[in-house]
Amino acid sequence: MIISKMVDIYAVYYPIVLSFIWASGAFLSRWKDKSRARGLSDREKISIVVSAYNEEETIEEVLLSLRNLNYPALEIFVVDDKSSDRTLQKLHAFKKRFNNWEALTILEQKENKGKATALNVALNQVTSKYMLVIDADSYLSADALDYLLAELVSDSRNGAVTGRPIVRNRTTLLGKLQTVEYLSVIDAIKRAQSLFLGAIMTVSGVIVMYRVEALKEIGGFDTEVMTEDIDVTWRLHKQNWKVKYVPKALSYILVPENLKSLVKQRRRWAVGGVEVLISNFSWVFKRGDFKHRFLLFEMICSHIWSWFFLIESYQYFLQMLLNQEFKVSGQIIVIFVLISFAVFFLGLNNDRGESKLSLSDKMILPVYLVAYWILNLVSAISAEIVVLSNRTNKGKWESPDRGI
Repeated sequence: MIISKMVDIYAVYYPIVLSFIWASGAFLSRWKDKSRARGLSDREKISIVVSAYNEEETIEEVLLSLRNLNYPALEIFVVDDKSSDRTLQKLHAFKKRFNNWEALTILEQKENKGKATALNVALNQVTSKYMLVIDADSYLSADALDYLLAELVSDSRNGAVTGRPIVRNRTTLLGKLQTVEYLSVIDAIKRAQSLFLGAIMTVSGVIVMYRVEALKEIGGFDTEVMTEDIDVTWRLHKQNWKVKYVPKALSYILVPENLKSLVKQRRRWAVGGVEVLISNFSWVFKRGDFKHRFLLFEMICSHIWSWFFLIESYQYFLQMLLNQEFKVSGQIIVIFVLISFAVFFLGLNNDRGESKLSLSDKMILPVYLVAYWILNLVSAISAEIVVLSNRTNKGKWESPDRGI
């Protein structure tokens, strides 16, 4: 009975406690955030790297957005990872269209080896001290480079800085749900981690600037992991490099608007987290700092919650069928909803209109409160099954589904 009660308390109150921590971080970070953009006179050379696999529908627009950036010292590498569509042809056509644009270098892979390998190919070609990695659907805000570079050079031990993704395809329910997620929870989590721990769990692979020295010190990107961004974050932590969050550096992205693709994406993220958990567990709890222990401990707690909630749900519905009665604690629901609304409205306040949410985007919040936790539960449990069965599809990727 005692164990059952403990499981019940954990399953119910863990999301509430976690949401409260996120809300606190989102609220308090407003006074600590002193990030600034670099001045025009101290803009250093930046290498931008885009890895592309079957990106024919977005690659030209992304390159055009990079060309329009008002930044004087750029070199751009696009690595085509043996696309099976017209991505490569469009890359060459774009370069020719702008008089063989000198800043753009196209690197062709002879076989598809995955994003990490593509990034390593570019890493060996860059000539600057700073390397920005973005996805082939990512548009940068006009001052994103300045904010990222300013934070990266502010401390010689900063190994990577990551910006804030903003969803730009919102024509479906799933697109709107992810819009709210990125604006509220994902931003709040990174703000809370930065504020309370001085470290974040992972960079956002769609917009992250690395110190090339740091990347080369850890041996570049691991080609044998599911998510290179989570893995590289923890290998930087392990070598005492700092990883920072810069919410003023914005990246406008596309997200999956198909349920199957969304679940696959989140499972991939969760698998990457499990891989990091397994590979870093010994180091973190033997020689890691408190911040590393806390981050890893929180990941463990999330996976435990997934199973506890599944067990509690089964028991609850079984009792409901046997007793023919439906009971829900109104007080607990009110607390959870209030904290969740607080996270959302704090995110909205911190966003300062940059996400340009419409009324219909905001009205999706009640659905989102349920969808977020269910999606995390499914992702966590399926990720454990994938890792245990050794079906992680090491380092490979599939054609993207980004709602276009």
